[in-house]
Amino acid sequence: MVPARSIRSMFHDAPMDHSLARSAFDLSPSGMLAMNAAGEIVAVNREVERLFGWSREELLGHSIDMLVPERFRASHPRHRAVYLEDPHSRPMGAGRELYGLRRDGSEFPVEIGLNPVRNGDELMVMASIVDISARRALEENQRRSQKLEAIGVLAGGVAHDFNNILLSIVGHTELALRDPGLGPQSRGDLERVLKGADRGRDLVKRIMLFSRDSEAGRAPLDLVRSIGEALQLIRPSLPASVEIRSEFDPATPTVLSDETQIHQILMNLATNAAHAMPSGGTVTVSVDPAEVSADQARTHAGIEPGRYARIVVSDTGTGMPAEVIDRALEPFFTTKGPGEGTGLGLSVIHGIVRGHRGLLELASQPGRGTTVTIHLPAAKEVAGPVAAVEVEARPAHGPHVMFVEDEEVLANMQKRQLEYLGFEVTVHTSSLAALDDFRSRPHAFSALVTDDAMPRMTGTALAREALSIRPGLPVLMISGGDGLDTQRTREAGIRKVLRKPHSIAELESAIREVLETP
Repeated sequence: MVPARSIRSMFHDAPMDHSLARSAFDLSPSGMLAMNAAGEIVAVNREVERLFGWSREELLGHSIDMLVPERFRASHPRHRAVYLEDPHSRPMGAGRELYGLRRDGSEFPVEIGLNPVRNGDELMVMASIVDISARRALEENQRRSQKLEAIGVLAGGVAHDFNNILLSIVGHTELALRDPGLGPQSRGDLERVLKGADRGRDLVKRIMLFSRDSEAGRAPLDLVRSIGEALQLIRPSLPASVEIRSEFDPATPTVLSDETQIHQILMNLATNAAHAMPSGGTVTVSVDPAEVSADQARTHAGIEPGRYARIVVSDTGTGMPAEVIDRALEPFFTTKGPGEGTGLGLSVIHGIVRGHRGLLELASQPGRGTTVTIHLPAAKEVAGPVAAVEVEARPAHGPHVMFVEDEEVLANMQKRQLEYLGFEVTVHTSSLAALDDFRSRPHAFSALVTDDAMPRMTGTALAREALSIRPGLPVLMISGGDGLDTQRTREAGIRKVLRKPHSIAELESAIREVLETP
């Protein structure tokens, strides 16, 4: 133990002109701690008391090892001896894993600055201690966000080509199914091909959620109503042994969102909860107003403090250990066996929430269930109506469609589809050739249907040129990716965007819609 006089002589028996230094030590926002060469604590400030949960009286005279996690105690004296052989001021913890041990046994990451101090003939070590938990949390959230952004970039890059492949499969299969001479066995095989393509299309849509970060297509949404309706739809799909309880606060603010995505969040969370309760249990869904504090916002990149709507979904299931929680939001990570899931449930939700500039928090313990808390920012204003586009009268000879698609196989397939549906079709595989043709006879076409991602001139640029020649031209944009801003396309005069891969029925419906929309 350190003699009491030694402690007093260092900070309490000093001359009065040292009072400012003593105050600076005690009131420092960083934890300040002094120890002797034997590793015994001789002085601490208030922040050390707060950080570690011990009082000054309980710390003074005891070994510094009481503030070191047990797994580091064996090596700690050796490191201290190395430092004392060459004592000089230096930081510790930058790029290294250093932790402090609180009185309650919990650990927290720290950065430490070491400074040698002479107290007469005795060498003391002054340590500054900073809790970097908030910084580590922010770094971890940024790491997860970067992973999701990387998936989004990858999804955007492959979506166009992959959706073209699916479109070719769907389109040619639907054409084949219209063959009156098709036998029952072949018809069944082709219908199974369509079902497989639909599963592929759904998977692409779910992956594409990671790259959505705009407010295009969103509108002010009453979460209480929307989530109430979602639970009614979800209830029949869950086992009878799973009880759903709801707690809705009518004061919950409106959010700017897409109702389909809100339903997706609830469906994924309810399904996950049911899987975690194979013998039955309770899922509780609550919706209420909440505030995100500045401290919360600082640990999550892109989050602003302020008024939010909070969605909390908790279950009484098996829960998750810490190592699973750390990876639960990663795309394709799953604890399920082969064929039991894709590992996209929580990561899809994270992608949706991130796209809303919202906050997702996950809490779980083995045997104690799981709670997912989502904060979505309250809507600041109501979006105005989209301006109507004046349309010219349709040509008397009927619906003649200019169809522009740079991939010849797809162009020919969709030409056959449209002709089957009764349209007159002019196909171009070059957007520049299509523009030249349109300039030469702008009133020959009832509508322009164009792919967006094309070389030399995109479909969006082609549509702008065509609309500058003939304002009010009905334009349908077909896109294999997810990068189009729907609001901007509408402002440019494009009446509808149809996502690939689509069916014959969806294509016909979209063309009829742009022809009939005033």
